[in-house]
Amino acid sequence: MSHRRNPTVRGLLAAGLATAVLTSCGLSDSAGGGPTTITFWSWTSGSEQLADGFNASQDDIHVVFEQIPAGTSGGYSKMYNAVRAGKSPDVVNVEYPQVPAFVAHEVIQPLDEYGVEDLRGQYPEWAWNQVALGGEIHAVPINMAPQILLYRADIFEERGYEPPATWPEFRDLAERVRADDEDAVLATVSNTDASLFAGFAWQAGATWFDTSSGVWQVDSTDEASMSMARYWDEIAADDLVNMEPVFAEKHIADLQQGRSLAMIAAPWMLGNLSRFVPDLAGSWGAAPIPTWGDTAAGNYGGSTFALPMGAEHPEEAMEFARWVATSPDAVAAAAPVSAAMPANSTLFDSWRTELEAANPYVQGMGLPEVALAAAESVPPSWEWGPDMTDGFARLMDEMSTSVGEPGGIERALRRWQDGTVEQLRLRGFDVNT
Repeated sequence: MSHRRNPTVRGLLAAGLATAVLTSCGLSDSAGGGPTTITFWSWTSGSEQLADGFNASQDDIHVVFEQIPAGTSGGYSKMYNAVRAGKSPDVVNVEYPQVPAFVAHEVIQPLDEYGVEDLRGQYPEWAWNQVALGGEIHAVPINMAPQILLYRADIFEERGYEPPATWPEFRDLAERVRADDEDAVLATVSNTDASLFAGFAWQAGATWFDTSSGVWQVDSTDEASMSMARYWDEIAADDLVNMEPVFAEKHIADLQQGRSLAMIAAPWMLGNLSRFVPDLAGSWGAAPIPTWGDTAAGNYGGSTFALPMGAEHPEEAMEFARWVATSPDAVAAAAPVSAAMPANSTLFDSWRTELEAANPYVQGMGLPEVALAAAESVPPSWEWGPDMTDGFARLMDEMSTSVGEPGGIERALRRWQDGTVEQLRLRGFDVNT
């Protein structure tokens, strides 16, 4: 069944905020009758290559790329401050969880007048839902990150392991790995990555936020979330996985030495693997994420292009955003440096071809096919709250102090819900639990 956002969402996002509509004169245009210059802020791999590829494709618009800190590490604050100071860039990169907050604070502008509605049919329903808020489109989906399982195919073959199809099978295999090698674990699962566990809940059928009733409904303690939490609490208690930060020094050593055999991942994570353990190229396989019985994956990352309020050249900015979102040439430009999966379904074939041709690390893994099937299975009803930058920070704090303790993840989700409801009510939002 199609899940459409309630038209009152725009009002829900604005509730409790005294932020004024932000406008500015923007940045100065190019002088002398040359191409129109637009500015593009991003931190994601491949962004500079996208700007270069677009500039080479035509002569009327010139994109100036500016590398900024990752969104939650200062990039989003930089965007907010630029808009408020009347110095907006023309295009910015915004991750899906942060789109509602950018709408609520009127930092980005609706895009409907630029004809983006004609792109709707090119995206999975769940991906389009991430940018369609309150009856308006506020960003263009660029890439997405359906959850998959990356595993050491060489070690699996050597030991006769098969990728687990279900979470009970995942536990069984984790026990077997421990029995075969007391120094090894099936996987390392980050205890500091709130978005990973949000993806687990998404896959399980949870809906932490729901605006369909006309108020914010917050529930991270539903049965789907609690069942997921109990599963990982038990896995951690029995020491069947490493619950610790991924790509930290210990994790990298465990990967290199074959002591950690798999990761709950998304396509973009191949970039991290190729950077931190380049010698393991050709050793990995890709498989569907284990399920609870019904085929489904959560989403674990991905981002959009948005136009800030006050952008001086919105039409030219949209032309750039549309090119990145729809052109096979954009896929070819980014493929040598990024494994991120395009959100637009018309680009899947190009991504498969370009990624495997340009990136030796993923050759022979079957990544595109696995990721495509995963993307088609993501439940469409998931919504993000009105301030996930703060929400993720608080959830990470709760989890980092609880993961590994008996019932730790369950308690972390319960405390997080209580804190989320309190924070939203303090800010003037109408909230039910």
